[in-house]
Amino acid sequence: MRHFYLVTHFGPDKPLTRMARFLPILLFLGAAWAHAELVWENPTQEFQRTPEDRELSVPFGFRNTGAAPVTIAKVTSSCGCTTAELPKKTFAPGEVGALTAKFVFGGRRGPQAKSIAVTTDDGKTAQLSFQCLIADDPVAVLQSLVWWRVGEAAEPKQVALTLPPGGKVKITAVASTNPRVAATLATVQEGEKYAVHIRPADTAQQESAEVFVQTDFPPEGPKAYTIQVRVK
Repeated sequence: MRHFYLVTHFGPDKPLTRMARFLPILLFLGAAWAHAELVWENPTQEFQRTPEDRELSVPFGFRNTGAAPVTIAKVTSSCGCTTAELPKKTFAPGEVGALTAKFVFGGRRGPQAKSIAVTTDDGKTAQLSFQCLIADDPVAVLQSLVWWRVGEAAEPKQVALTLPPGGKVKITAVASTNPRVAATLATVQEGEKYAVHIRPADTAQQESAEVFVQTDFPPEGPKAYTIQVRVK
């Protein structure tokens, strides 16, 4: 808590007169205490996308935690591919809002880092940033069809899978749509190379199935890859 000490002499003034002399000083001190401040939620964020997504919208939420209204005077992005949308500029004490950054991929690939500077009317500047990995199809599936002839030996066949290094993409499940066709996942090189072993119960008759390889990429809409299986 701040303490202010005033030493002055008012002579024989009456109490109301002395109060009038104090009033401008009290108003000044009150204005100094009534400051505004925006507190941002998640000012730094990370995403993973594919080129087919084409663009990314990133919401940056905030709250005015101060005792006075605050106005956002200026918003500057790090490049022309990133823009910021703000429904209004002035926010009352306790009011919440959100600035939405829109990043258009264009021909950009790989890791991307973007930033936005937000300046308020009190001269303060907040730095917001996000990173986005734009990866072409991250999982390479060696083949999309495996098959056996009717009467052929029901030996297992395998489909090789290659993932990008660094562990950014994981295989979470492998499943077959036909209970007579088994599919299991084997690790060849942890985090990068795997194999799906597929085997029909027998080849006495025609069969068909789909084997799904489920991943965790991208986080907001994980992708599954399909392997067609036939006995014909």
